[in-house]
Amino acid sequence: MSDADVSDTGGADTSGVRRPITTTITITVDRDACCAMGRCAATEPDLFDQDPATGTVVLLDPTPSSPELHASARLCADLCPCGAITVTEH
Repeated sequence: MSDADVSDTGGADTSGVRRPITTTITITVDRDACCAMGRCAATEPDLFDQDPATGTVVLLDPTPSSPELHASARLCADLCPCGAITVTEH
């Protein structure tokens, strides 16, 4: 075993241990494409709202850290009838 194999583990060999993949996401919205249906705001009010004057999407958190919000953001992108929401995984 090399020093590189144990340097971050206090000397323990963790080569056979599976670690969860940490994913980050970035949400973007195209307000010009938004058709103001409000599905995103109704589905996940922690991430999306609607402009009171136009009804178009307002993005509240472009980089949520919670895996639950990641799932909700993906769902909102899928539910958007005009394709105004994009979720990019890093």
